[in-house]
Amino acid sequence: MNSKLVHEVCLSENYDGRPWNEFIKLRNMGMKKGITMNDGAEWKELRSWSVRALRSVGFAKETMMELIMEEMTLIVEKLANGGVQQIRSAFAPGVINVLWMLITGRKPSENLPRLQKFLNLMERRAENFDLTGGVLVAFPWLRYIAPEMSGYNFLVKLNDELKSFLMDTINEHKERYVEGNEADFIDLFLQEMYNNVEEKRDKISVFSDNNLLVTLLDFFIAGISTTTATLDNLFLQMANQQDVQRKLHEEIDAVIGSDRLPQLEDKIKMPFTEAILTECQRLFHIIPVIGPRRVLKDTILGNYKVPKNTTVLMNMYSNNMDPDFFPDPTSFRPERHINEKGVYHQHENIILFGKGKRRCPGEALAKSATFLFFVGVMQKFQLLPEPGKGSIQTEPIGGIIHGPKPYEMLIVPR
Repeated sequence: MNSKLVHEVCLSENYDGRPWNEFIKLRNMGMKKGITMNDGAEWKELRSWSVRALRSVGFAKETMMELIMEEMTLIVEKLANGGVQQIRSAFAPGVINVLWMLITGRKPSENLPRLQKFLNLMERRAENFDLTGGVLVAFPWLRYIAPEMSGYNFLVKLNDELKSFLMDTINEHKERYVEGNEADFIDLFLQEMYNNVEEKRDKISVFSDNNLLVTLLDFFIAGISTTTATLDNLFLQMANQQDVQRKLHEEIDAVIGSDRLPQLEDKIKMPFTEAILTECQRLFHIIPVIGPRRVLKDTILGNYKVPKNTTVLMNMYSNNMDPDFFPDPTSFRPERHINEKGVYHQHENIILFGKGKRRCPGEALAKSATFLFFVGVMQKFQLLPEPGKGSIQTEPIGGIIHGPKPYEMLIVPR
C-alpha cells in the first residue's frame, strides 16, 4: 500500500472499525470494550472522553511534574558512575512509574510489591502475544482440541490474573472515592460512572467497570512498551551518531545549561532536539504495522474494491521510508526536519502516532515523557559504543513492538 492510500485509510471513517477475531478476543479478555480494539458509537464517546481526561491529569499538573523530576534524578543517579552498562535498566522503571501515577494517582514507592506483580504480568503477556496473534488466529478451532498446546489455556489464565489485579485497583479507588477530589484517570472515570447512575439514563452507560478495565489495559499495553522502546532507540542512535550527539549537547547547553533539569517549556527553543526525536521514530518505527482496521462498508481504495468487514493492515515503515518524501531514507539526518529558517517542521507525510480518529490518545503524554527523559539523560552524559567497537550492533525484537534487543554502551559523565 503506497503512502497516499495509507493516509486515506487513516483519515476515512470507512476504516475506523476493528476486526473481532480469536486473538483480539483474547487480547481484550473477551470483551468488545475499551478504546484500542473497540469501535462504534461507544468507542467514539469513550475515546473522546479519555483524551480530555488524560489531558486534565497530565503533565501540566504540579504533582506529575514533581514525579517526573524525581524519576529523572533517579535515572541520573543510577548512571552517575558511568562505565559500560545497559542504559535501559536505568530509565525503564521511570517510564512505568510515571504511567502508574497518571492512571492510579499513587506513587509507585507506596506499594512496590504490587507494582512488581503488575510488571511481571505485563512482561509474561508481552512474551505470549505476537503481531499475527499466533496459531489461534489461523486455526481458532485449536483452542477446543489442543487448548494447552495452542497456548489458549495459558493466555486465559494470564488474562484472569491481570483482570483480578486491575479490578483490585479499581475497587480500591471506589472505596476511597470522594466526589470533587478526583486526582487520577480512574477517579475521573468513576465520577462519570456515578453521575450517569444518578441521571438514570435509559441507555447502557459507556462508563462501566468493563470499559474501565479494558481501557486501563489499553493504556498500559500502549504506554509502557512504546515509550521504553522509543527511548531505547534514541540512546542507541546517539551512541552511534557522535556528530549528531555533539550538536545535541550544544543545544542543551545553550538552552538549559547544567544547573537545572529540563522543562517542557524548553522544547519550543530546541528545534534540533525535536528533529532528532522525529528522525529516530521515522527511521526506527516501533510499531511497523499499526492496529488492524475493519472496513465498515463496501468501498474503493485506489483501484481495488474493498468489501465490508475486510481487515486492512498498514505498513508504517514503508510510509515513513518513502524516498519521494525522504531522500536517502535509510540515513539518520535530523536536519531534514528543520526548515531554512532554523525552525523544526515535521513533514506532513510522517505518521508516528497514527492519524485521524484512531490517532493515539496518549500522544501528548508520550511526547512529553520522551522529551524529558531523553534530554534529562543527554544533559548529563555522553554516550559511546563500548571501547574498541566502532558502533553498537543490535537488531529489533520481533513482535508487535519493534524495540532493539538488549545492548550495552559506554556512559561518560559530562
